[in-house]
Amino acid sequence: MNRLPIAVLIAGSILSSGPAFAGAATDAAANAQLKESILTTTSAAAINARCEAVLALGEKAKAELEAMKGPATLAADFAAFDTLQLVLGDGGQEIYLVSQTSPVKEVREAAEACVPKISDLGTKVSLSRPIFDRLTAIPTRGLDARKAFTLQKMLTNYRLAGVDKDDATRAKVTALQKEITEIGLKFAANIRDDKGDIKLKPEDLTGLPQDYIDGHKPAADGFVHLTYDYPDVIPVFDFASKRETRRVVQLAYRNRGWPANETVLKSLLAKRYELAQTLGYADYATLITADKMIGNPQRAATFLDDVNAAAKPGADADMAELLTFAKTVDPSITRLESYDNSYMSNLLRKQKYAVDAAEVRQYFTYDKARTGIFQLMTDLFGAQFKPWNTPVWDKSVSAWELYDKSGKLVGRFYLDMHPREGKFNHAAQFGIRTGVEGRQVPVGALVTNFPATGPMDHGDVETFLHEFGHLIHALYSGHTEYGVQSMSNLQWDFIEAPSQLLEEWVWNYDTLKTFAANPQGQPIPEALVAKMNAGRRFGEATSWKGQLGYAAVSLNYYNRKPDFELSPMYDEQIARYSQFPPVPGSHPYASFGHLDGYSAVYYTYVWSKAIALDLFTAFQKAGIRDPKVAERYRQIVLEPGGSQDANVLIQNFLGRPLSLEAFKTELQKK
Repeated sequence: MNRLPIAVLIAGSILSSGPAFAGAATDAAANAQLKESILTTTSAAAINARCEAVLALGEKAKAELEAMKGPATLAADFAAFDTLQLVLGDGGQEIYLVSQTSPVKEVREAAEACVPKISDLGTKVSLSRPIFDRLTAIPTRGLDARKAFTLQKMLTNYRLAGVDKDDATRAKVTALQKEITEIGLKFAANIRDDKGDIKLKPEDLTGLPQDYIDGHKPAADGFVHLTYDYPDVIPVFDFASKRETRRVVQLAYRNRGWPANETVLKSLLAKRYELAQTLGYADYATLITADKMIGNPQRAATFLDDVNAAAKPGADADMAELLTFAKTVDPSITRLESYDNSYMSNLLRKQKYAVDAAEVRQYFTYDKARTGIFQLMTDLFGAQFKPWNTPVWDKSVSAWELYDKSGKLVGRFYLDMHPREGKFNHAAQFGIRTGVEGRQVPVGALVTNFPATGPMDHGDVETFLHEFGHLIHALYSGHTEYGVQSMSNLQWDFIEAPSQLLEEWVWNYDTLKTFAANPQGQPIPEALVAKMNAGRRFGEATSWKGQLGYAAVSLNYYNRKPDFELSPMYDEQIARYSQFPPVPGSHPYASFGHLDGYSAVYYTYVWSKAIALDLFTAFQKAGIRDPKVAERYRQIVLEPGGSQDANVLIQNFLGRPLSLEAFKTELQKK
C-alpha cells in the first residue's frame, strides 16, 4: 500500500508527502537545520527539537503567505504556498516514519507526540481564508493545462476542508481534525504494538517446511511461540496440515489490536461523521469520495456489486471444486473456512497443476528478489541502482540511489524490509522528501516484514514488487515544477494501479529466470513457471470477492451515522461478498489499518486493479518486457504525478478512456 500523508485533508492531502525544505521566504538557518535527516537519531530530545523547528518554520511561512499584498501571482503566491506544503508535509512525513521505524521506543513515542502538532498546523493552513483568497485571486488565463489543473485542485481541497465556512465552523473543524489525527495514531499504534504470542505444541507445526520448523524451536516451557509477524503466520496458513493449528493462528491473528481498538475505532468513526456533518455532507463517505475518480459512495457501492456479479460464477465454481477436493483430504470438512483456503488451494494446485508451493518457495529469498526487482526496473525503465552511502536507523536497513540511463539522479530510498520489535508491521511505501525539479530530489522508504534469510513465498515477492511500484512512482514523479504536483496529490483511487500493474511481471518466466534460483544455483524451470501460471487463476475470483468484502466494510462503516455495532456490521458486509464466512470470535476490524488511512475508500484496491489490467493491455500487445512501451508508460503515467487528472493519464497512455472489461474478463478466466 501507499502510506498516505498523516495530516490527511478531506480531498486528498493539502500536505505533500516527504520532509523539510523551505524557500526564500523562510529563514535560511532553520531551513539548513531541517534539511539534516532526523531518521537515525537515538535521542527523544532531538525529535522534540526538530518538531519545534518544523512548527516554527511552518508558522513563519504561513504568516508570510497570509500577509502578502498586491496582485496575486503564480510565481509569488503559489510558489510560497508550495513551500509551505513542503515544510509541513516533508517535516511531518519524516517524523512519522521515525514513529514507525525507530528501534528506540522513546524516540518513537516522541515522534508520535509530534505528529498531531504538525497535523494541527496543517489543518490551520487548510482553513486559512487569507491563503485561500490569495490562491483564488491568481489569474488562470494563460496557464498551461498542468498548472491550471494543480491550482484548481488545491482550491478544491480548500473548499472540501471547509475554508469557506464561518469562524465558528472552521474552529470546530480544526478541533475535529486534531482529534481524528490523534485517534488514528492510537489506532495504528495498537496494531503495531500488538506483537502477539501464539502458543503451539511442536507437533502442531506438522506440514510446515523444515526451514520453518528449524527456525521455530520450542521455548523453555515446551511450546513454540509465534508472533503476528508475516514470517511467523503466513507459512502456517499455507502449509500447516492440522486444521486446528490454522484455526488457532488465524483467530489470534484476526484479533490483533482487539479489544483496545474497539473503542478507538468507534471514536474515529464518530469524529469523522461529525466532521462531515459540520462541513455539510451527509456522511464521511460522501465527503471523502467527492474528488475521487468514482465521485460518490453510491457509485462505489454499484461498482462493488458490478464486480461481484462478474466474479461470482468463477468463484462459485472454484469453491465447489475446492470443497470437493478438501473432503478428500479431510472427510470431516462440511464447509470451508477462510483458514482452509490457502492450505487447500495449495494442495489442489499441487495435484491439478503439479504446482507445489513448498517447491516454488525454494527459488526465492529476499536478496534474490531485491536483485531481480532492481534488474526488472533496469530492463523496463533503464533504471540504474547504486548503494547510497548514508546513515541508516538499523543495521538491517539498506540505502540506495536511482539513476536514469543518462546518469541523472532520479531519487534516493531506504529499504527497511525485515521484522523487529516496535516496527510498523505491515508493508508500505513512505515518503520522506518530496521531489521538486531543480530544488530537491525525492527520497522515500519501503517498510515491510519479509524474512531476512531463508526461503520466501512467491506471494511475498509479489508484495515486494507491488510496494516497489509505489516507490518508483514517487521517485519518477518527483521532478515536477511544484511539490503539490507529486504523486501524493493524484486521486487516491488511482494510486494503487501502477503497483498492481507491476505484479504481472512476477508471473513472467523471462523476468523470474533472471533471479529465481534454488540453493544449488539452478534457475527456476520454465516448466514450473508455466505450471504456476496454469494454476494462478484458480481462486482468483474468490480472492477478489474477499477484497470486495473488505471494501464494503470500509464503505459501510463510513456511509452512515456510526450508531451500529462494529462486529455485526463487519460480518454482514463480509458475508455479502466473501466466499468464506466470518471466523467466530474474531474482530478483524481492530487491525484493519486502512480504516484509518483509506477510511471509506478501500474500494481503491479493486478499482485500481481494473485500471491496472486495462493499462496492461498496452504491454500485452507489444510483449510485456518491451522497453518502448515501458518508456511511454513511465513518461505518460508515472512522471506527471498529480499534475494531471488520472482519467487524462489513462486516456493519454491508452488512447481511449478507462474500460473495466479487462478486469471482468480476468475474473471469468478459469
